[in-house]
Amino acid sequence: MAVINEDLIQKVFVEMVKYRPALAKYMPDKDENEEIDLRIIADLVIKNFPWPAGVELRRLFSGSMRQLGRQRLDQIFKTIERTIQFVSFVMVCQVWYDVTNKKIVLPDQVRKEFADRFQVLTMGNFCWLIRALATAYSEQKVEWFLPEMNEQFDKKFFAAIDFWVPERNEIGHYQINLDEGEIEKRCVEYEEKLTMILQRISFFAKYRLVSVRDIKVIKPRIHEAKFHHIIDLLNSSDSDFKGEEIDETKFSDSQSVLLMKSIKSFDDYLNLSPLIIDTNSEVIDAKEKFDIRKDIFMYTKYRSGHLMYLGTEVTEKCDLRALSNYNILLEEYKALMLAIGGIEV
Repeated sequence: MAVINEDLIQKVFVEMVKYRPALAKYMPDKDENEEIDLRIIADLVIKNFPWPAGVELRRLFSGSMRQLGRQRLDQIFKTIERTIQFVSFVMVCQVWYDVTNKKIVLPDQVRKEFADRFQVLTMGNFCWLIRALATAYSEQKVEWFLPEMNEQFDKKFFAAIDFWVPERNEIGHYQINLDEGEIEKRCVEYEEKLTMILQRISFFAKYRLVSVRDIKVIKPRIHEAKFHHIIDLLNSSDSDFKGEEIDETKFSDSQSVLLMKSIKSFDDYLNLSPLIIDTNSEVIDAKEKFDIRKDIFMYTKYRSGHLMYLGTEVTEKCDLRALSNYNILLEEYKALMLAIGGIEV
């Protein structure tokens, strides 16, 4: 592990330990003058963020990113953008649920702007979503599914994410040229700013991101029905996701990506579909599906009646309209836009 990542890794891990005390056993014993094993700590930081953010940190911590150059600068931008995108999607999915269940009423201006912004997403739109939705919940004293958001998403946090919008537009899209010295300075400065944001959202270590592959009903004659869930845990340092099988008296939502407070119970979860989807369980049983790639995808835009997604590992554009559950995803998206934005798409 390159020393270049050391400050980020240690500061974020210290915050994670506050929310997940079991991680404290990996901290070095100061009384014994133990040195920190940065490789282990880095791996734990990656695993304890949900996959869409964790995979970008894995890339940032890789050997190819050790130099303070353009490649590292671009990866810092990608890490912050995908992380903020994930956070905003968690918030939007709860807002959809709360608006439908009349737990919150969004101001008309927020609804109108949401309808305009959410069909084509940018870094600026992610930041606007976080600020606007957090403000609405704070003003109406509604608690988030992740209650830590009420405390951590304050003016300082909003300013920290807003910083990235003009920087992303100018530097990330190569609108200005930087010499080697400027790139090195930006790498150091932006790593510090990324560290602060990751510290603020380190509470995600308390929760688990899962993909529900299948649900089967088990009903013996003399017993109550149980629901056999086959899930993949999307908190990992690689895409060979760990599988779990859980029997519950309650059932969750099949073919969905869920954020759970505990993988031992489906009592409390937030469904992140159709904004985050998992294609790993798709059976490629027809020619129309040959272009589908197995990956975790995040929604990017709605155009010409179609949903478009960007993969977390797949780099090429994928047409996912052949997915077996695509029409359901499309129905869910339309319901989301009608509930929050008040428009039919």
